[in-house]
Amino acid sequence: MSILAVTGVQVNDRDCTGVLLFVASPQVEFSWRIETDSPDSRQGGYQIVASGADGRLLWDSGRVVGTACRGVPWRGAGLKVGDRVSFCIRVFDRDGSPSPFSVENTFEVALLSPGDWHGARWIRFAGNCCAAAAPAPHFRREFTVGDGLRRAVLSITARGVFEPSLDGTRIGGDLLAPGWTDFRKQIQFLSYDLSDCLPPGRHALGVILAEGWCCGNLTVLRMRNVYHPHPELLAHLELVYRDGRRESVVTDSGWKTATGPILGSDLYDGEDYDARLEMPGWNTPGFDDGAWEAARESGEVAETPRLVQKSAPPVRYMRELKPVRLLRPKKDVCIWDFGQNFSGTFRVRPRGIPGRRYTFATAEILEPDGSLYTLNYRGARSQDSYICAGPVEQTAEYVPKFTFHGFRYLQIDGWQFDRIPPEELDVTALVMYSAMPDRCRFSCGDSGVNRLWLNALWGQRSNFLEIPTDCPQRDERLGWTGDAQIFAPAAMLNMDCLAFFRKYLRDIRDGFTPEGAAPSIAPAVLHINDGAAGWGDAVTLLPCALYRHYGSTAVLAENYEAMKRALHYQLSRSEDFVIGGEGQFGDWLAPEETPPELVATAYFAHCAENVAEAAGILQIPGDRDHFLKLAENVKRAFRRKFTDGAGLVRPATQTALVLALSFGLAAPGAVTGNLDLLEQRIRGNGTKLSTGFLGTALILPTLARFGRTRCACDLLLQRECPSWLFQVRQGATTFWERWDSFSREKGFGDVSMNSFNHYAYGAVSEFLVSWLAGIHYRHDGLVFEIIPDRRFSPVEAVFDSPFGRIASSWSLTPEGELHWEAEVPPGLPASARLPGGRELPLAPGRHILC
Repeated sequence: MSILAVTGVQVNDRDCTGVLLFVASPQVEFSWRIETDSPDSRQGGYQIVASGADGRLLWDSGRVVGTACRGVPWRGAGLKVGDRVSFCIRVFDRDGSPSPFSVENTFEVALLSPGDWHGARWIRFAGNCCAAAAPAPHFRREFTVGDGLRRAVLSITARGVFEPSLDGTRIGGDLLAPGWTDFRKQIQFLSYDLSDCLPPGRHALGVILAEGWCCGNLTVLRMRNVYHPHPELLAHLELVYRDGRRESVVTDSGWKTATGPILGSDLYDGEDYDARLEMPGWNTPGFDDGAWEAARESGEVAETPRLVQKSAPPVRYMRELKPVRLLRPKKDVCIWDFGQNFSGTFRVRPRGIPGRRYTFATAEILEPDGSLYTLNYRGARSQDSYICAGPVEQTAEYVPKFTFHGFRYLQIDGWQFDRIPPEELDVTALVMYSAMPDRCRFSCGDSGVNRLWLNALWGQRSNFLEIPTDCPQRDERLGWTGDAQIFAPAAMLNMDCLAFFRKYLRDIRDGFTPEGAAPSIAPAVLHINDGAAGWGDAVTLLPCALYRHYGSTAVLAENYEAMKRALHYQLSRSEDFVIGGEGQFGDWLAPEETPPELVATAYFAHCAENVAEAAGILQIPGDRDHFLKLAENVKRAFRRKFTDGAGLVRPATQTALVLALSFGLAAPGAVTGNLDLLEQRIRGNGTKLSTGFLGTALILPTLARFGRTRCACDLLLQRECPSWLFQVRQGATTFWERWDSFSREKGFGDVSMNSFNHYAYGAVSEFLVSWLAGIHYRHDGLVFEIIPDRRFSPVEAVFDSPFGRIASSWSLTPEGELHWEAEVPPGLPASARLPGGRELPLAPGRHILC
C-alpha cells in the first residue's frame, strides 16, 4: 500500500490546518507528517504547490527527491506584506507513487516595517495616574465599509495587554496579548482576518487596555512602569476592495476613550470589577460616546522599538476544571477545591443587591485548620473582586480579564450576605497557558510514578504561559533561564514547543549585557548573576536541544552568534580555563552544596562542546575545531582542579559526580570509579537525593546511560525526603520549589521561597518516557531501549512526535517473561536494543519485540 495522507502541516513551526496563519517574515518553512497503512512505505520525495489570493501560481516545487519533511524552505516567487498564499503538499513513496494532496492551508505575510502601519499612532487615555493600578481604559472607533470588500486584516498591539472586539463581539480568543517581551527592544503584534465579519455598512472597533507586564507590577521589588510610563494602544485595520481600492482605519486622535467597570487589573494583585459601571453597547455602532474624550496621541510607529508579528502560540483558555469538593472549614466560609494546582482564573455567576461586593481569594495549599495558606504568595495580593449591579434576582457572569493566578483553592465571599446558596455560583476554573497541545502520554504500574508524570505535565502547563516562568503564583513569575534549559528535553516530549522556545530565545538575546553575559532572567527585567552557569548557558544549550528534537538548523543559525558571545564571556572571566564561584547560583537549592566553581567549569566545558556541535551542523569547520579544542582545555582544567590522583571527583557530591559523568569530564580510565563513587554517595544517603535544580535533572539519565539502572530506579521510587515521590506522598499535584516545601509532619518550609508549582524538578518526566518506556527519540533516529524493572510493570508511553505516533509498551509476567511492543512512524530511522544487548532494525509500523 502507498502513503495515505499528509498531516500535521506547519508553517514556521506553527500548526496551520484550518486557520489563516500570519507569518513574521517572507522566509517561511514548511513541515509535515505522513500517514500510511504499510510498514514499507516511506517518503521518497515531496511536492509543494502554492498560489496567491488571485489564483496565480506562486510556486510548484515539482517532485523533489528526498526524505526532508521539516523546515523545508519556501523557494517560490518573492513574497511581500499582505500576500496571502494557499498551498498543498503531497509526498511520494520510494517507488514514486504519490499520496493525495493535503488539505489546502493558508498563510499571510504580516506587516514588516513602520510604513506598513499607514500612519497609525500610539494612543492612550490621559486621565489615569499610573503610580498605582488604575481603571482600564476602553477605546472605540466607528467606520464605514463599502460594497465589494475582498480582504480586511486588523493588526494590533499594546504597551500593556488588550482585548479587541468588533461590533460587540470579541475578536479571537487570545489572552494577555500581545504577551511579554522587553518592550524597549521589541513589541509583538497580532493579526486577525476580519474579511467575513464586515458586510457593507457602519461598524465599530472596541479595545480594552490594561497594564500587563509593560506597566504593571513586576518582581518582588514591585517595580511599576518598567518599560513605559502608561499603557498605549496601536492598531491598523486595512480594507482591500475587489476594485483595488484600499482604506485604513488606524489609531489616532479620532478614537474615543473612557474608563469602565475594571477599576484596576494587575498580574500579581488581581482584578477589581464594578458591574455598576458597565457601558452596554460601548463597542457597537451608534453608541453615544459624547461624554468620552478624544484619545491622546503618544508617538509614531517609526519611533517604536521593532514591531514583530507574534510567532509563538498565544495564551488561551486551554481547559476547564470543575470543583471536586466544596469545603466549609468554618461557618459561612466556602472554599472550592479544583483538585489540581494550575495557572489561570475562574468563571463565576454571582448575584446580589446593587453594590454587593464579592471577593475571590486563591491558594495552592491549605492551613491545618482548612483556611487558605497564602504567605508564600509574598507581596502578590492575588485576589479579585466583583461589585454587583443588581437586582438580587439577576445572575451575572464574571471572568477576570487581565490577570491570572496560580492556585488550587478558591474562597469566595459575598454570597453570604444575600443568602445565596454557594452552589448557585456555578464556579469553574479556567486553565491558562500558551496554546500548545499535549503530545505525550505515560503510565505504569506504580500509581505514585503516574502521579509524578502528571505533576510534571501540570507544572509545564502552569508555567509555560507566554514565557517559561519559574512559578505562577507569587510576586515573581519570571523567565529564569536555568529552569527552562534543564526542563527543555521533557518539555519537548510533553508539548510541541519549538515556536515557544524560539520566541523565548529572542528574549534571551535581547537581554545580553554589554559585556556579553547572557541573562539569567528573560525578558531581563532584573539582572541577577547574568552569565551564571546553567542559567546564562541556556542561550547555548536550548538551541542545541531544539535541534536534536526538531532538526531545526534555523534555530541554530539565528542563535549561533549569541552562543559564541556567551561562551567568549565565560572564557574572559576564567583563569586557566576554570571559572570562579562569584556570581553563580551553583546547584540551586541542593541539600548538599557543590562548589559553584566546579559547577561553572563543568558547564563551561559542556557549552564549548555544544557550540562546536552547532558549528559542525552549520558547516563552519574552523569554529568547530576551535571550540572542540576549547572544550578539551576546559576538561583538562577540570581534572586538574576537581579530581584527585585516581581521577575521582572532589568534593564527591552527587551533583559534582553527575556533572563530571554526564558532561564527559572524567578521564576515560576513571569513569567506572566515579560511577561507583556516585552510587556509594546515593546509597550512603539512604538512596535519597542531595541534588538541586541542575544535578537533579541529570542524575537518573546519567545512571541509566552508564548501566546503573537499579540504582536509578531505587532512587526514583524513594518516598522519603528528599525525593520526587515524597512530594507526591504529601499530596502534591505539581512540583515544588523545595524538596521539603511541606510535610504533614513538619508543616510548611521556608516561606520566603516556597512555591508549590515550580517545574524544574519535573525534568524527571523525560526519564520516565525515554528510559522506563524506552523511547529514545531524536529527529535523526529513534532507539527503543527499556529498563525492564518489575516494580513499574506494566509500562506504556505514546509520543506524538514531529514524524508521527511513537509508542512503546511492556510488561512482565509473574514468571518473568517480558512482553514488549513498539510502534515506529514513517520517515524516522529506528532500531531496538533488546535486553541482552542485541540490536534490531525497525521499519515503520507496529512490532512485537519480545
